Amino acid sequence: MRWNDFLYFRKEERRGILLLLLLIVCTLIINILLSNKKSSSVIIARTDSLQREFEDFRRSLQTTGGEEYPYNNHQYKKSRDVRHPGLLSDSGKLYANAGKRTYFTPAYHSTVKLAAGETISLNETDTAIWKKVPGIGSAYAARIVKYRRLLGGFYSKKQLQEVYGIDEELYAKILPFVVQDDNFSRLNVNELPFDSLLRHPYIDYKQAKVIIDLRRRKGRVESIEELGLLDEFTAEDLARLKPYLVF
Repeated sequence: MRWNDFLYFRKEERRGILLLLLLIVCTLIINILLSNKKSSSVIIARTDSLQREFEDFRRSLQTTGGEEYPYNNHQYKKSRDVRHPGLLSDSGKLYANAGKRTYFTPAYHSTVKLAAGETISLNETDTAIWKKVPGIGSAYAARIVKYRRLLGGFYSKKQLQEVYGIDEELYAKILPFVVQDDNFSRLNVNELPFDSLLRHPYIDYKQAKVIIDLRRRKGRVESIEELGLLDEFTAEDLARLKPYLVF
């Protein structure tokens, strides 16, 4: 028997083999078509889902009625004005485009200023109260309170001009709203240690040292006139210090 006898098929067998191959090919084609259809349906489903989320987002932006929206740690309110969409302005306003063009404006809490005739105490320690004075904002209020603490209190309204940034024009503006008082601390020249004397803005290192030396030599300082005999103190220094010193 030759080898090609094994590859010989009768007519009926050849028909069966061809039919089997045809069935296999059809099966493969059907599987490919079903696979493509399933993938397309998944893509369409995902696309529909994203589209619905986007539409929900757009509808939320179209909501009106003065609702508040948190943004960048501030509260923003919708306004009816029409602005360019999708922009954040220099003033902090957020603009959005969603059907109607709307924008958000920040809701700031402004400090109510004093009216003419209203006043505060010169030695007021609350920065919120100082901010009520026309011309005084957060920075100036903080500087005034800090300098007052270092001095132990103001004895004269003119000392406000020593606060950094308060020039003659601003001083003249705030002067009518401030009432002078005697609520300030005195320095006991014969009892305070070196560090406590040096902490006062009107006493420098050499002046504090000479006071301690004078106390060590004499036991105590008798008067401000005695300090005037020292080279470390000028007439201007003594004039500023006089209200604060006790002997």
